[in-house]
Amino acid sequence: MSTLGLRVATSALLVPLFVATILIGGIVFLAAVLVLTLVGTLELFLMARDKPYRARFVPGIGLALTLPVLLYRAPHDPLALTALLIAAVIGIATAQMLDPSGSEALASAAFTLFGAVYVGLLFAHLILIREIAREAAGLPVWSGAVLLGLPLLLTWINDTAAYFVGRRWGRRRLLPRVSPGKSLEGAVGAGLITIGAALVAVPGAGHLVPVFETADAVALGVLIAVAAPCGDLIESAFKRDAGVKDVSRLVPGHGGVLDRFDSVLVTVPLTYYYLKALVL
Repeated sequence: MSTLGLRVATSALLVPLFVATILIGGIVFLAAVLVLTLVGTLELFLMARDKPYRARFVPGIGLALTLPVLLYRAPHDPLALTALLIAAVIGIATAQMLDPSGSEALASAAFTLFGAVYVGLLFAHLILIREIAREAAGLPVWSGAVLLGLPLLLTWINDTAAYFVGRRWGRRRLLPRVSPGKSLEGAVGAGLITIGAALVAVPGAGHLVPVFETADAVALGVLIAVAAPCGDLIESAFKRDAGVKDVSRLVPGHGGVLDRFDSVLVTVPLTYYYLKALVL
């Protein structure tokens, strides 16, 4: 089977399962996000296994998994989040202090803290959008599923369009130092397609959750068109530094969890804060 065929087959199996957890919401969706967070954190930590610094797996994974739970239980409790981060900093530093080798202490502690927050906190925003009805008066409980579907759908459209447009018309490299395979034509073409898709998808979602104005369709389209390739390039920079093509081979045809969700880790948090600041 070709790589494209394997991608399609894997997506046909896994996407409906993930969509089902979004529709169910609650603890079921939290569990799905925790699985993604666990695997994603492990992937990131293991990707740097040949580096002189080392991740502190126990406190790092503990922090990454606690962030989605905390934002599910207390999404707007700054004291709880601050206390968690302070405890994590102390725990990671203590684990580093107890390491018999004691080598690369600063780099190891910094990488552990960054990796846990990068994966855990950004994935947690999937939950914040899904459960947004709990903090927005008047919205039905299922509205979070619709609102979460928007950045996920538009990000997928952007990624797919960038691949096919770049493959057909790509000539100039977008950022060759980081990702030689990505083209300027692919990014621009995907951006225009994403904005066009938003002009259809956002009003469509507005029929179910009447909170959007016409300007929101353009704004969300532009936001995703810019943020999605940034997320992709951030992950590419990590992989290039680690000397790997894919973060892992867990998902046939797609690589690892971080390979599949690299753009989502940027688009979903930005969409959440756009919704909170300008829509709800």
